[in-house]
Amino acid sequence: MAYTGLAHVVGAKYSETENGIQYSNGFRYGSAVRIRIDPKYEDVSEYGDINSEDEEEMFAYASVTLETSEITQTAEKEVFGHEVSETGSASNETDLSEYIGLGARVREKRNGKTYYVAVWLYKVRLTEDEQDIETRGEALKYVTMQASGKAVPAYGGQWRKKEIFNTMQEADSWLEEMAGIGKEE
Repeated sequence: MAYTGLAHVVGAKYSETENGIQYSNGFRYGSAVRIRIDPKYEDVSEYGDINSEDEEEMFAYASVTLETSEITQTAEKEVFGHEVSETGSASNETDLSEYIGLGARVREKRNGKTYYVAVWLYKVRLTEDEQDIETRGEALKYVTMQASGKAVPAYGGQWRKKEIFNTMQEADSWLEEMAGIGKEE
């Protein structure tokens, strides 16, 4: 199994109700470069039991790093809380990152057949990482936008879902449905 071709990063504002999880204001994030999802576990073995041979670990959170070639204005608003207009955005010291659902599609080769895996992180909070901008030197240098944060368990304990599809269109449709993109409000 080999994952290649990261694409179609989408997100939506996360909220919890008595009926469970809801997403709103679905958006496309920008052209994907890389996503890193690094699950972290905590030891929940019985404290002080020196006779216990079984170590027990439980999911705590996942470190998430998202690198894209751009961040859409809608993503700047929904992810980072920035004020946006038709011509740009403004960052303020009081801007707060909110929880979002975040998804992306990757291509997978298995036994010579191509599949498309849609990955959805139920509850993520991202913050902007540093931007390194420089003049053009002797060689062309591509600068990408990076955000990092944590995926935590959502209402009901879920933190990630993966679905496998035969076509990229099916995977993209599933991601857009998760984010509520195209849904009448």
